[in-house]
Amino acid sequence: MVTQTLSRIKLTPTAHWNSFEQFRTAGANALTNITPGTVGTLHSKTGQYRILTEVDFQHLLGIAADVERLQQGLSVVMRAVRVAQNHPQDSETLALLAETVAMLGTVNVLPTASVPPLVPEDISVDPEDEVILSPEQIRAPI
Repeated sequence: MVTQTLSRIKLTPTAHWNSFEQFRTAGANALTNITPGTVGTLHSKTGQYRILTEVDFQHLLGIAADVERLQQGLSVVMRAVRVAQNHPQDSETLALLAETVAMLGTVNVLPTASVPPLVPEDISVDPEDEVILSPEQIRAPI
């Protein structure tokens, strides 16, 4: 069995603009510091944005697609397990479960992304809005 290793993506902060106007006036030269493996940060009135190269974007997109594919595969395996639990003596059901697990098992390494947590900087918050800034207080959707 061939082991395929997915490289981890590590984005290092580089360029930083405190306003869209600052970014705009810098022109195309503003993007020269953003190279593969680096990420720029643009703060504007509408929010904070990250700027990265096409190579890094495609890498992140590939990782996200693999994660989605694995989630769907695990969902199918879980359904097959439930069917096998309901029909433990049925050889076709057990064969289907084994085949389903084998199909998912072709991925040797789960894709991961290593990005340091984002820390808000000097933001003004409307007191009527519920804003959670502590990562420990935010529950994962899954």
